[in-house]
Amino acid sequence: MTRLFLFLSALALTSSFAAEADKLWNIRIEMQVVAVPAALAVPLVAELLDEQKIEPAYAKIQELLAKGVAKLIGWPIITTRSGERAVAEAINEIRYADEYNPPTVSYTPNVSTTDTVKIEPKADVTLFEATPSTFQTRNAGVTLEVEAALSADAKTIALNLVPQHVRLEGYHKITIEKPETGGKVVVEQPQFDTMKVTTQLTVRNGQRVLMGVYRVSEPPNHLEFFILKAEAKKVE
Repeated sequence: MTRLFLFLSALALTSSFAAEADKLWNIRIEMQVVAVPAALAVPLVAELLDEQKIEPAYAKIQELLAKGVAKLIGWPIITTRSGERAVAEAINEIRYADEYNPPTVSYTPNVSTTDTVKIEPKADVTLFEATPSTFQTRNAGVTLEVEAALSADAKTIALNLVPQHVRLEGYHKITIEKPETGGKVVVEQPQFDTMKVTTQLTVRNGQRVLMGVYRVSEPPNHLEFFILKAEAKKVE
């Protein structure tokens, strides 16, 4: 019993020391989101996937950015302690109605109230606007959610991350109908493009990796790269 107690005490002490050691390290995670003309981007994909060639390929992309050939979409940089969750955002909040009440028509006949007459009121409710009843908010821009844990020897970093780019594509018209009333109305709704990765991986300390490649409509004929780097720095 005494030996078990001593073993558990030593294990708890070791865990405590490990937790304290983690506090001596900060981990920096950066993700460059860049759009490159497709003709130049396609040959770069193979290089970005090769551990031996990714740094020279990354340098080429920086040259394209400097010349204005490529376009920088976002570059979130997070510095956090090992084992902690962190979020970086560069967003615009887009608020829009997602449910509508149909238009209503109030009709008062201009006839005698004492005589019996047949009234056939007609109104095209598509000429009237619907009333928004509920709203939603969507974040458009670049976000990076990450939880990073440094290994005991500080050589590798385990990452649990969700990089994302949401872009407002524009607005499109939809028709809302209410069968019970016969009402219908045409409204505009936003359309979003979403490029997103949800993953877990382990990288070497200081390693750069390609997280995603996406074909986008804006800029036209471009590919969008998610390029991520994680690096641990000891706090002296």
